Amino acid sequence: MILAVGAFNLACQPKNTNFLKTDEVQLAPPRIAIDSLLFIQSATVQLSAGSEEATIKYTLDGSDVNSDAPDYTSPLAVSSSTQIKVRAFHPEFGASETEERTLIKMGKDISGSEIMVQPDAHSNYAALGPQTLVDGRKGEFNFRSGNRWLGFQSDEVIMDLEFSKPTAVKKVLVGLLRDQGAWIFFPKTIEVKALEKSIGYFNVEQAGVEESKKMRFMEIPVEQGEYDQITITIKALEGIPDWHPGKGTMPWTFVDEILIE
Repeated sequence: MILAVGAFNLACQPKNTNFLKTDEVQLAPPRIAIDSLLFIQSATVQLSAGSEEATIKYTLDGSDVNSDAPDYTSPLAVSSSTQIKVRAFHPEFGASETEERTLIKMGKDISGSEIMVQPDAHSNYAALGPQTLVDGRKGEFNFRSGNRWLGFQSDEVIMDLEFSKPTAVKKVLVGLLRDQGAWIFFPKTIEVKALEKSIGYFNVEQAGVEESKKMRFMEIPVEQGEYDQITITIKALEGIPDWHPGKGTMPWTFVDEILIE
């Protein structure tokens, strides 16, 4: 009787049963915890994976992470500007997607500067006001928490930065967020002026192309000199591109932190 039942069960099973192979299961990316994305002396990076049996591999020079990359075994001390990329590997599963962060060693402390922003940030994304942009603390991917990001839905954002004393400037860095699922796009251009004269200009290539979520410091080289004040103008795309559900409407521009080198 037992054999008969077994035979009946086998006969009732679908003939084309498909089983998921372990190498078709992809690991989740490692989690990255950093005490500060912006730092004066050094920063500490800690990595963790969802599986204890997974191996975390990383690079610190912006290169792709493959199976030959170093294994993560203990927290990493970073003392210079660094682009860290990480992936999780396991002998029985597919390697994870790459997770990355950019850490910036600040050349100058401009937290004592005065900054005015036009127009005002949207009331839902006003952070702690314009001074948030020069306080040396960087926002993370979750723009809805932490009071770090200023969000604008306008064709341009103008930021007037007045230094506490004449400051040598050769490069301006503007921290921006791209999260196209939330209708947040990188801008089209960024211009830096001093004494009503353009001293630097940056064109953001392919700002309207469909891309993954990313934080980035846009670097604008400027005419070297000592400046009391600079004006940074960010121009958004004219409208969200046609491939996006919000096509034609004004995209959001999210800014956090201005750095001077």
